[in-house]
Amino acid sequence: MRVVRKPWWRRDDESYAYGGYDQSAKKRKKAAKKASPASVLAADDDPEGIPSLGMGNLPYIPPRLMLVADPGFGKLTPATADAAPILAQLSSTRTDIRAVAEERQAILDAYKEGGFKPLWLDGGKVSPRANELLAYFSEAGDEGLNAQTYLPPVLTSFDNVESQLGSDPEKLARFDIGLTAAALSYASHASGGQFDPRRLSLYHDLESRRVSPAVAIKVLGWSPFAVQYLASLHPKHEAYSALKQALADSAVPELRLPAIQIPDGRKIRPGKRDSRMELVRVRLQTLDLLTPADALVAPEDADLLDPALSDALKKFQRAAKIKVSGALDSTTVTALNKGSIVSDSERIVMSMERLRWMPRNFGARHVLVNQAAYEVRVIDGPREVWRSRVIVGKPMTQTNVFSDQMETVVFNPSWGVPPSIIANEYLPKLRRDPGYLDRIGFKVVNEKGKVVSSRSVNWSAYGNTPPFGIQQPPGGENALGELKFLFPNSHNIYMHDTPAKHLFDKDGRAFSHGCVRVQNPREFAAVLLGWDAEMVNAETDSRKSKTVKLSAKVPVHIAYFTAWPDSDGKIRYFDDIYGRDETLRKALAGQRGNARPEANGRLVQN
Repeated sequence: MRVVRKPWWRRDDESYAYGGYDQSAKKRKKAAKKASPASVLAADDDPEGIPSLGMGNLPYIPPRLMLVADPGFGKLTPATADAAPILAQLSSTRTDIRAVAEERQAILDAYKEGGFKPLWLDGGKVSPRANELLAYFSEAGDEGLNAQTYLPPVLTSFDNVESQLGSDPEKLARFDIGLTAAALSYASHASGGQFDPRRLSLYHDLESRRVSPAVAIKVLGWSPFAVQYLASLHPKHEAYSALKQALADSAVPELRLPAIQIPDGRKIRPGKRDSRMELVRVRLQTLDLLTPADALVAPEDADLLDPALSDALKKFQRAAKIKVSGALDSTTVTALNKGSIVSDSERIVMSMERLRWMPRNFGARHVLVNQAAYEVRVIDGPREVWRSRVIVGKPMTQTNVFSDQMETVVFNPSWGVPPSIIANEYLPKLRRDPGYLDRIGFKVVNEKGKVVSSRSVNWSAYGNTPPFGIQQPPGGENALGELKFLFPNSHNIYMHDTPAKHLFDKDGRAFSHGCVRVQNPREFAAVLLGWDAEMVNAETDSRKSKTVKLSAKVPVHIAYFTAWPDSDGKIRYFDDIYGRDETLRKALAGQRGNARPEANGRLVQN
């Protein structure tokens, strides 16, 4: 079969990332000012040609839970008397125990191979091993997990388990199977997260690192070190430990809305009094917007909207995207009662979850881009050796979350103009002024790869896809700047310099089409290559294009954390620029419509 390849300037492959030509993108807005030789693109325009996936956030749909039962087991014979109730439960479709398909199969296989003997009972009673596991599950909140998820459905709480079960063989069998299912669920969550990140966002490209249920059950079923095994599955990253400690130190460990509702009423301005102020203080403390010290007021001022409370209300209003006034009005009351912003404690829990999605080993030396922080860091061993501001994707053309390997640094890269920019920005100019590209120093390349004068082309004879490529040579005004950093990936994302340096002065820096722009690229190149500043400057100032391979590939992690420890261990919090926190928050709450699915498959109405 003959393969027909598109001309190189029309290919939507990775070639543009290696000094070739960018793939097409959606039509971009025209520059506010007419392009000139000194300014080919508008300052905040984008040289990358990565297609948009829109906001990309997906309503989380949990995987199907299946009954942990096989009617075919009814034909089998139990190995011992205490195995009979287990076999009866696993043969019945009336069971209330559910699990995802792979875990269900692992449970059925393990009990069958063991002759249906109980795993967590000893002499008809709950074994010490089971009690140890239940105690561990009851403290799952320490890891940012919901303890109730791991409560076997036959139990109503983790307390007084013996009295809840009594000596009823059926209840004991349900407990044994239910605890096995809970243990496998915990193993999955600890090792790979509670959710498949690809089911939450189109921009998540992270491989599953969950432990295999078939492997986990071999350890959990018989080992005296079941708890130690489960604990070992959590991330070992220093950031995880810091986040876990911050969660423990949180003033609101339960991470739930308080059981209070603030009544609506007249508008209260700063300095005025109203009995609702006490409830407002409690609510803002819950959201980590008011410190305990600021919430502590004299009894006679408990109803006063004082400056500290007004400032906290402003923070809330800003985060909730409502009018910022520092006053208590009906809109603010409604938002406070709904819990319409994500608290710092919730951000910690979400960052712990996101860390479970990431590789367990970041690499002794690695690059970490935190999109929410608009930062890139280089970590070498136990310490941070370099940090810089970055620009990331716009909300409609977000930067993907993934990991790869940095391979090369390109000095003085050329820029292949994407077809969309050719059609939307250059063709109108060229039809009026065919010599435009010659004057600004751009190259025009025909189908044979030969450089031709732009003046020699009859641009009016072609539609929006002329058979020519346009290339901007290296230089100070090159759209990619002085340096480009390549880590080959399926998203065609790379890191690069930019001539629009003023954008780094902005607090919010989501301006690109997905690629990551670096504020201090020369420093970055020196760190990656192990060169001194003089060597980097000499290569860059030569204005000659050159590709340099790293002596060893460096892992690159493009991540998204709205809570992350700084080099001093203190947690910093960042805006949810892509709305991913709210999506994950709903998934964590188990929201699907008005129902909340529990781990055992039951639905509890909110």
